[in-house]
Amino acid sequence: DMDKVLITGGTSGIGYELAKIMAKRGHEIVLVSRNLKKLNQVKAELSEMTDKPVTVLAADLSRPGSAKDIYEKLKDQGIQILVNNAGVGLKGDFFKDNYQKNRDMAQLNMISLMDLTHYFGRDFVKQKRGRILNIASIVSFFPGPNQPVYYASKAFVRSLTRALAFNLKNTGVTVTALHPGVTRTNFFKSANASFVKSGASPKSVAELGYKAMMNGQIEVTHGIWNKILTNILVRITPYRAQPIILDKYTKV
Repeated sequence: DMDKVLITGGTSGIGYELAKIMAKRGHEIVLVSRNLKKLNQVKAELSEMTDKPVTVLAADLSRPGSAKDIYEKLKDQGIQILVNNAGVGLKGDFFKDNYQKNRDMAQLNMISLMDLTHYFGRDFVKQKRGRILNIASIVSFFPGPNQPVYYASKAFVRSLTRALAFNLKNTGVTVTALHPGVTRTNFFKSANASFVKSGASPKSVAELGYKAMMNGQIEVTHGIWNKILTNILVRITPYRAQPIILDKYTKV
């Protein structure tokens, strides 16, 4: 029997594609997202792909304390896989624009992810089995002058994943970071990026992430150009030059 999975932000983009892949593979699915109407739409869709129950929970992970609440509600559900997919990006001037938006994003992208990983991961360790998939990004390898907190939040996810993967060796619990590049999702549309047409399909990214998680890989990057970017270019480009290049290419 396939493990029961909790997916955050599972109503669109990569999280939605992961939910479909996992429903088809026979996982029991629990979806957490902000929008209850959208959750119920996706629930109906997933229910047609599987005879396993699909559960939804509306919650706003950009709110402090929300991850703990989710854990308290779901801790007895027998969840064995956690997919930390919920995340947002944000452009703007760090000093001028509405700073609260940066704080909310940091809460969602970092603190809530960390909390869910802690609470569910603790149970996984006790049970000596479990898998965690964190959706990071190729931006985690670079500074982002036009989205400083977003890029930094993904660097946090990548670093945390690598360290925990090491700490959890031989426990039966794995942690995996998935690094998508530009993907054709609402995420990039809402950041109003002009290069979305050339992006990868969320489905292919989700398939790669699912496989990597099931194999217990520590991290995986989608796309050959993204691999070159994050493995070679980041090493040969001096750190002072990186924001200059990123500034030029990420102004939208």
